[in-house]
Amino acid sequence: MANITLSMIVKNEEKYLRDCLESVKDIVNEIIIVDTGSTDKTIDIANEYNAKVFNFEWINYFSAARNFALSKSTGEWILYLDADERLDPESKEEILRRTEKPRKIAFKCSVKSIDSNGSRDNSIRYTRLFAYDPNIRFMGRVHEQIENSLKSNDYLIADSKILINHIGYNVSVSEKKAKAKRNLELLLKEYKHNPSPYYEFQMANTYKILEDEENAVKYFQSAGNSSKLDRLYRAQCYASLALIAHSNHKTQEAEKLIFQSLKLNDKQPFAHLLAAKISYRMEEQAKAEEKCKKAYELNKNISNYEENSKLEFLIEPEEIIYFGLTLALRNKTVSNIKYYQTELENIYRPRYPNEYEKYFLVTRKVIQNQKLDDDEIKIYDKITQNFSLNFYLYILEGYTYNESKLEILQRLSLRFSNETDIIKMMAKTLDDLGRVDEAIELVEKNKDRNFENPAILFYLISFYIKKGDMNKLNSIVAALEKNYLNIPEVAARITILKEKLKAFSSKNS
Repeated sequence: MANITLSMIVKNEEKYLRDCLESVKDIVNEIIIVDTGSTDKTIDIANEYNAKVFNFEWINYFSAARNFALSKSTGEWILYLDADERLDPESKEEILRRTEKPRKIAFKCSVKSIDSNGSRDNSIRYTRLFAYDPNIRFMGRVHEQIENSLKSNDYLIADSKILINHIGYNVSVSEKKAKAKRNLELLLKEYKHNPSPYYEFQMANTYKILEDEENAVKYFQSAGNSSKLDRLYRAQCYASLALIAHSNHKTQEAEKLIFQSLKLNDKQPFAHLLAAKISYRMEEQAKAEEKCKKAYELNKNISNYEENSKLEFLIEPEEIIYFGLTLALRNKTVSNIKYYQTELENIYRPRYPNEYEKYFLVTRKVIQNQKLDDDEIKIYDKITQNFSLNFYLYILEGYTYNESKLEILQRLSLRFSNETDIIKMMAKTLDDLGRVDEAIELVEKNKDRNFENPAILFYLISFYIKKGDMNKLNSIVAALEKNYLNIPEVAARITILKEKLKAFSSKNS
């Protein structure tokens, strides 16, 4: 068995450390933990696992701490993890096999970030396992890198199927922002001394987490336009800019940006999926289906190591499948409906052996407009997740059992409180049930929270017209003109709306 050192830097990690160490204790011979100032039980937990603990005065420089940890290591191989990471149990055998004999080689591992509070889980490959050499050094104040050092020391960097689960992003938005704010301070210092496009790329990602769209766009543009930055990172810059433009309903701009991204790197599942969503919004349904399937197959092939790419941003397959199903149902593309159903069954059958048939039955009943009982309504709520929300809302649109529909939407609104589409559908359902005043109250209560989406305002207008409330109607039209005239498709709707309102006023004057 090879001599493997687990190398870590920590501070106040009692929440995470034990599970991390449990995940690797059977395959490592040495645990090196460099503590940068813990005041909780971190060191006590480390001692339980016979770790060699060293203190290091924190100087706001991650690479310095990482390199100090390397200097204390005695193993032939280094596996480095953060406390909020866990080695997947199925990867133990591969690590032991890969490290049977020392040689100048390093292995990329898939680091899967789990984010149940965000939009998606994702996986990116990083070099985390390498044969030890004292000349190998981390570089960078934050987002520290080791690959340049490995390459300069003539290491081969190879792919592996080693999986590391990262749960550090599975926290509240405020916790994510606090971490991003800390990272930003270090990035700004690093950028001042080394104004490279790579740090612009990292700063842009950090500003995006902090919801500072202006600075995110500024640095994504600067990094993306730099020929000094690796084209794979440049491709991600343009994909991020396309996503921002798409979110702001700047569809034509988004289309141009995603084209630039895919021109630089056409092996990006996320970029192909975003391209599909842009085509969907442009009512180019055939193109949307084609791009979605490309995204799914590429994502699947990279996940199965049948397709190679140096930098992968992988997506949970269900996210693509449910969007593909939405497109296929909308376009009545029978072959794609069957294709995605089969793919979903292949995922869910082993994962939920005792439940998956119920999940499919409830889904089918809503599509076929059959009444759900109370237990089935609960199942519908349970199976609607971040990645499947749009699909389950789409099939719910045509469901005519309005009392059941309203109960489902009320349940969903508790878990997805900021989703405009849920509010819209709840309001419409209340209106269909003859409860228009409740519909208006619901939309009015949520219009400010969802103000970035003009759809909610158009919905409110339809109710004011029904009630003949011209004062409120005019104030909403004014708000639309003030905030959304820069979006062509919204501006066109505002023009048509004003003409209709003018005719309506003349008729009723």
